[in-house]
Amino acid sequence: MTKKGSVLIVAIFMAVVLGVMAIGILLRSISENRLAERNEEFIQAFWLAEAGVNRAMHELRSSYSQSGTGLWETSLGVGGYSCDVTVEGSNRRVIARGFIPATGTARITRVLEVVVSKAIPPNFYENAIYSAGDVNLNGDAYDVTGKIRYADQIDNTSNVHGDIVQDASINPLAKLSFSQLLTVAEAQSNVYAYNASGKLVNQATGSQTFPSNFWYSPPSNPADPTTGTPNVVYVLGNLELRGNIGTIGGFFVVVGDVITNPDVTYDATINGNGTVDGAIYTRGEFRVNGGGGQLNVDGGVWAGEEARLNGNATVTYNAEYMTAIRNLGIDADVQVVSWNEQQNPYEIIP
Repeated sequence: MTKKGSVLIVAIFMAVVLGVMAIGILLRSISENRLAERNEEFIQAFWLAEAGVNRAMHELRSSYSQSGTGLWETSLGVGGYSCDVTVEGSNRRVIARGFIPATGTARITRVLEVVVSKAIPPNFYENAIYSAGDVNLNGDAYDVTGKIRYADQIDNTSNVHGDIVQDASINPLAKLSFSQLLTVAEAQSNVYAYNASGKLVNQATGSQTFPSNFWYSPPSNPADPTTGTPNVVYVLGNLELRGNIGTIGGFFVVVGDVITNPDVTYDATINGNGTVDGAIYTRGEFRVNGGGGQLNVDGGVWAGEEARLNGNATVTYNAEYMTAIRNLGIDADVQVVSWNEQQNPYEIIP
């Protein structure tokens, strides 16, 4: 074999090797690109299923009695969603499927299962402290008179004068109809929000003061609290009270911008001395820090995440106030009580 022939054979061999390598790289690139597209579709299908859950929540707020298979079906861009609703006592079970493509045989499907509740528990208005999380009672200067109902843990209960009940079913905290509460507070000129200077002020008057009495209109029959109307104080943001707060009164609803974002929770923190003549409802944490004097809550507390008492602080149940709040007739709002993605969450069809 001549030298030229050997060079030609080597060149052909190298060309074949390079061609095979090029084909391998091309096939790998195509495979990786397809995997990337599939991964993107997995995510999109999940978002579509979430959109289905949001649609179901919206529809159930309008009419909680709805149920059926394929109750709401919608195409959104590359895919779509379908929602089934079944009735389970006072709850509703929502199955939301997000799928791609929008028409024809689904190539990818992801399924979310959500249990929805719309109820106020029968013992909701019977407690000095009602916490859907922990109750932390610190030191020996605190005092609680009345029942405590909590979902997770409690400690240091020596100064509690009343029944203590653990009840995991109260988590999450019953969600009141904030739109109804806001309507009442607006009619009473009792809506508060933080201004540009960081001051919590009355939106109608610009005042930094709260009502000094629980009653907006006192009971016409002193023996019957249902003949009176409490102040409903609606706080858009965290409720933070410091120093000598004196006596403030009403049903304090600390919910922030929950009307536009139902997942937002805010906290209620009270530091210093004085008396809250009424009840406080917060979807977040409730914290009372008693100062050198004493800080009292005469009414009751609802906390979505934790209730904490530090220092010289007292919470005393007031049945008269709770009866008046119950008599407002505020409905429960629809909320998610459990959420999961079903097993084998997505299906791949080539």
